[in-house]
Amino acid sequence: MTTLEAVFLGIVQGMTEFLPVSSSGHLVLTQNLLGWQEPNLAFNIWLHFSTLLAIVLFFWKDWRGLSKKEWLVILVGSIPAAVVGVFFADVIETWFGSTKLVAAALVVTGLFNLKTNAVLRKQSAVNHQLEVGFRQGFIIGLFQALAIIPGVSRSGSTVFAGITQGLDRIKAFKFSFFLSLPAILGASLLQLIKVWNQGTQQSISPSYFFAGLTAFMTGLASLYIFEFVIKKARIDWFGWYCLSLGIAYLVIF
Repeated sequence: MTTLEAVFLGIVQGMTEFLPVSSSGHLVLTQNLLGWQEPNLAFNIWLHFSTLLAIVLFFWKDWRGLSKKEWLVILVGSIPAAVVGVFFADVIETWFGSTKLVAAALVVTGLFNLKTNAVLRKQSAVNHQLEVGFRQGFIIGLFQALAIIPGVSRSGSTVFAGITQGLDRIKAFKFSFFLSLPAILGASLLQLIKVWNQGTQQSISPSYFFAGLTAFMTGLASLYIFEFVIKKARIDWFGWYCLSLGIAYLVIF
């Protein structure tokens, strides 16, 4: 992998990891369209770690202010994705080879975004449930587990679940990314274990640094963009984009 390819994939990862458009789906389709080989696990882990730093920085004050109950709700919400990731990892990995599945999942993501936007348009930005209970946290966690399917956006599906349960739009936005921390850490840990079990060394080149830096910077920018559009109730932009991309890929390819 060249430095240019690594940086480009870092940008794709950073911009799509947090916006409701599915980073996994975009990486699969991008690599397929350009004819690039799938990066090794070490590269994927590095990109996820880089975007994880963006979440930590963006929500730093919120992390420090979480109560014990809120941490417990996050833990409960993380259970579905953990169960799916541990017991169905091998099956899920095969799905990354199906561009048709990814394209169809992008259509689902588009529908999630359009429904979220429709609900937001009917709601005011205030006077909604501000706290996430254990039941709500678990339901949102189920949608996060669904997003393990490549092409289904994790942020899009979890914000959809939060909004449709009456959460305040900003609370739904924040809780979506609170759940992402253990999810990304867990996925990275599973990949590290896989690398260890394979017993093979995977080379790390200087291009990793530039890819990680671009993933971090674009990831941070995408968090600000997502926060803006959810406040303005313009998630339909991403909904029509995902629908168009998914349908176009299904029809053309």
